[in-house]
Amino acid sequence: MSELSAIKLNSKGMQLLLDPDCDFEDLVKDVCYKYLRGKEFFGEREIILEIVGRELSPVETRVIIEAIELNSGLVIKLLREKDGLNDALIYKEIDKFYYEKAMENAKIIRGCVSSDLDEELSLLILGDIKRNVTVTSKGSVICLGKIYGKVICGNKKELSSFVIASEFHSPEIFVCGYSNEALFEEKSGLFKKKEKKGELKCVSVFQDELILEPLENGILFS
Repeated sequence: MSELSAIKLNSKGMQLLLDPDCDFEDLVKDVCYKYLRGKEFFGEREIILEIVGRELSPVETRVIIEAIELNSGLVIKLLREKDGLNDALIYKEIDKFYYEKAMENAKIIRGCVSSDLDEELSLLILGDIKRNVTVTSKGSVICLGKIYGKVICGNKKELSSFVIASEFHSPEIFVCGYSNEALFEEKSGLFKKKEKKGELKCVSVFQDELILEPLENGILFS
């Protein structure tokens, strides 16, 4: 891992990935910075936390938890162990908080987008983004249809925005100033990956690169 820590959000809460070899003091500073930078995005809520990538002593674990809580509005309700916390009711309380946060005060577009759109808020589009159309948002863009046009969202300072869609048919996806046309090239023959029908996919920034992953894998932030 080229960075000291990274944050992954999924339906079970939050996963914190830690560098196994760096100095612990430097690691704590990096965790403080990451959570302070994402404070507005994460909001104020209780979460389940899972720490992976590095074995921590009880004291070190407590320091990491305090670093998170002091630099964000988050409260660590439970610490998820490798073989524990299978309580579905607890998971339901968390319930994809990144999605809820993105949709807070978001503008909902009922239907397809067939002309250019420029909004301050995040967007929830209940249709396709048509060809030769540019959709711009300072937040995130969730398109429950297919993207054929150009999408620009987020800013370089926060790196917490993302684009979600069922299908990407355009290489013109820009998230927080990052782009990668190769992500959206269609594979063929033996190298074509079989996809689940209707599966939502997410584009986000991780370790200074644009990544494309199934939404069910969660959203990575570095």
